[in-house]
Amino acid sequence: MDEAVKQEVDALRGDLKQIKDDLVSLTKLVGKKTKAEATESLKEIKEASGQVEARLRKAADEAKTSLEQQVRERPLGTLLLAFAVGLLFGKAASH
Repeated sequence: MDEAVKQEVDALRGDLKQIKDDLVSLTKLVGKKTKAEATESLKEIKEASGQVEARLRKAADEAKTSLEQQVRERPLGTLLLAFAVGLLFGKAASH
Protein backbone atom coordinates (compact mmCIF):
# COMPACT_ATOMS: atom_id res chain seq x y z
CA MET A 1 0.00 0.00 0.00
CA ASP A 2 2.84 2.40 0.71
CA GLU A 3 4.17 1.91 -2.82
CA ALA A 4 0.74 2.70 -4.34
CA VAL A 5 0.45 5.88 -2.26
CA LYS A 6 3.98 6.91 -3.25
CA GLN A 7 3.12 6.41 -6.94
CA GLU A 8 -0.05 8.49 -6.57
CA VAL A 9 1.88 11.30 -4.85
CA ASP A 10 4.53 11.19 -7.58
CA ALA A 11 1.81 11.30 -10.24
CA LEU A 12 0.20 14.30 -8.50
CA ARG A 13 3.57 16.04 -8.32
CA GLY A 14 4.02 15.47 -12.06
CA ASP A 15 0.55 16.80 -12.78
CA LEU A 16 1.16 19.87 -10.61
CA LYS A 17 4.47 20.53 -12.37
CA GLN A 18 2.74 20.26 -15.75
CA ILE A 19 0.00 22.67 -14.61
CA LYS A 20 2.66 25.10 -13.37
CA ASP A 21 4.53 24.89 -16.71
CA ASP A 22 1.27 25.40 -18.61
CA LEU A 23 0.46 28.47 -16.51
CA VAL A 24 3.92 29.93 -17.15
CA SER A 25 3.49 29.37 -20.89
CA LEU A 26 0.00 30.85 -20.85
CA THR A 27 1.21 33.90 -18.93
CA LYS A 28 3.97 34.49 -21.46
CA LEU A 29 1.54 34.09 -24.35
CA VAL A 30 -0.93 36.55 -22.83
CA GLY A 31 1.90 39.01 -22.20
CA LYS A 32 3.06 38.82 -25.81
CA LYS A 33 -0.49 39.20 -27.12
CA THR A 34 -1.18 42.15 -24.84
CA LYS A 35 2.05 43.84 -25.93
CA ALA A 36 1.22 43.25 -29.60
CA GLU A 37 -2.28 44.69 -29.14
CA ALA A 38 -0.92 47.71 -27.27
CA THR A 39 1.63 48.30 -30.02
CA GLU A 40 -1.08 48.09 -32.68
CA SER A 41 -3.35 50.44 -30.72
CA LEU A 42 -0.52 52.94 -30.33
CA LYS A 43 0.13 52.77 -34.07
CA GLU A 44 -3.55 53.45 -34.80
CA ILE A 45 -3.58 56.37 -32.37
CA LYS A 46 -0.50 57.89 -34.02
CA GLU A 47 -2.07 57.54 -37.46
CA ALA A 48 -5.32 59.13 -36.28
CA SER A 49 -3.52 62.00 -34.59
CA GLY A 50 -1.52 62.58 -37.77
CA GLN A 51 -4.75 62.80 -39.75
CA VAL A 52 -6.25 65.23 -37.22
CA GLU A 53 -3.08 67.33 -37.34
CA ALA A 54 -3.22 67.45 -41.14
CA ARG A 55 -6.86 68.55 -41.09
CA LEU A 56 -6.10 71.23 -38.49
CA ARG A 57 -3.19 72.54 -40.56
CA LYS A 58 -5.38 72.65 -43.66
CA ALA A 59 -8.17 74.48 -41.79
CA ALA A 60 -5.66 76.98 -40.35
CA ASP A 61 -4.17 77.60 -43.78
CA GLU A 62 -7.64 78.14 -45.26
CA ALA A 63 -8.58 80.53 -42.45
CA LYS A 64 -5.33 82.44 -42.93
CA THR A 65 -5.90 82.70 -46.69
CA SER A 66 -9.48 83.85 -46.14
CA LEU A 67 -8.42 86.44 -43.59
CA GLU A 68 -5.67 87.75 -45.87
CA GLN A 69 -8.18 88.05 -48.71
CA GLN A 70 -10.66 89.95 -46.52
CA VAL A 71 -7.93 92.34 -45.38
CA ARG A 72 -6.93 93.00 -49.01
CA GLU A 73 -10.54 93.49 -50.15
CA ARG A 74 -11.76 95.56 -47.18
CA PRO A 75 -8.83 96.94 -45.18
CA LEU A 76 -10.85 99.61 -43.39
CA GLY A 77 -13.73 97.27 -42.48
CA THR A 78 -11.29 94.66 -41.19
CA LEU A 79 -9.48 97.27 -39.08
CA LEU A 80 -12.78 98.49 -37.60
CA LEU A 81 -13.85 94.93 -36.86
CA ALA A 82 -10.54 94.18 -35.13
CA PHE A 83 -10.89 97.38 -33.11
CA ALA A 84 -14.44 96.43 -32.04
CA VAL A 85 -13.38 92.94 -31.03
CA GLY A 86 -10.50 94.45 -29.03
CA LEU A 87 -12.91 96.74 -27.22
CA LEU A 88 -15.19 93.81 -26.36
CA PHE A 89 -12.29 91.76 -25.00
CA GLY A 90 -11.05 94.78 -23.08
CA LYS A 91 -14.46 95.31 -21.45
CA ALA A 92 -14.79 91.61 -20.65
CA ALA A 93 -11.33 91.52 -19.09
CA SER A 94 -11.95 94.60 -16.94
CA HIS A 95 -15.06 93.10 -15.28
